[in-house]
Amino acid sequence: MTKSKIYYAHSSNEYNKWHLLKEHLNSVSNKAKLYLTDWEAGEEEALISGLLHDLGKYGDRFQARLQGKDSGLDHWSQGAWLALNKPYCSIAAALSIQGHHIGLQYLEANKLRNLNPDSLKLQHPLNLQLSESNPKKLLQRFAADNLQITPPAKTLLSKIEPRVDTMLDIRLLFSALVDADFLDTEAHFQGDINGKQYRKQGQPLEPEDALNILEKHLDAFPENKNKNVSVVRKKLRQNCADSAQKSQGLFTLTAPTGSGKTLAMLCFALAHAKVHNLRRVIVVTEVSQLLSS
Repeated sequence: MTKSKIYYAHSSNEYNKWHLLKEHLNSVSNKAKLYLTDWEAGEEEALISGLLHDLGKYGDRFQARLQGKDSGLDHWSQGAWLALNKPYCSIAAALSIQGHHIGLQYLEANKLRNLNPDSLKLQHPLNLQLSESNPKKLLQRFAADNLQITPPAKTLLSKIEPRVDTMLDIRLLFSALVDADFLDTEAHFQGDINGKQYRKQGQPLEPEDALNILEKHLDAFPENKNKNVSVVRKKLRQNCADSAQKSQGLFTLTAPTGSGKTLAMLCFALAHAKVHNLRRVIVVTEVSQLLSS
């Protein structure tokens, strides 16, 4: 009986343990799915993204790269192309896989078509070469590692259209994939003789406790010398607290500089999470705002 070749995702750690590719793909897909628990379409596309994100590492050239014998390779586009097409038709997964090393790309039909291995063999936008140009060969090795993918019952988006909700869905899936990939890779290189060592997880969100701490912090603030400012801040905070009791949806906040918008928004988020039993608060802002704050 012929012994199957072993494929690796990463080179050895300090304990001379190499990271098995099939183990990495399984771990990343399961972690990404866990991050998107209770979001059916997101869970299914997370599994697809995790299983296909490093499909190109089944290529002989990538395995040679781990030995320092090759370079300048693209190991992600093959998986993205397969996710994009039947039977998966997962546009969001394709974008997430494509971007997990080079960043999210624009949601455009022409750019997605350019993931075709036949096109990339002729001209790669990053001047890279595919680790294996034949997707069928990669899938055969994937299957030989006892890995399989179930087509999703539903996907995050069925057509390409510039919508805010679509953009947010893709970014959330992308975040789950990148985080899962990074943490599993880190666990391998931080591993010991007993195997991978994951970093300690943060505490789960306890919105009521967090809200109590925040409110005590705000109550301890000294009164502003300008009484009008203090009045505006208290009114804004109360408005946010009242709005937090409403049904889930889209909320906007407009208030002048110095009115305490950031902390008022955090009050809203924690109170809203408490009311609706939400598991996390996600804050998104522009890099330019972070740098100027």
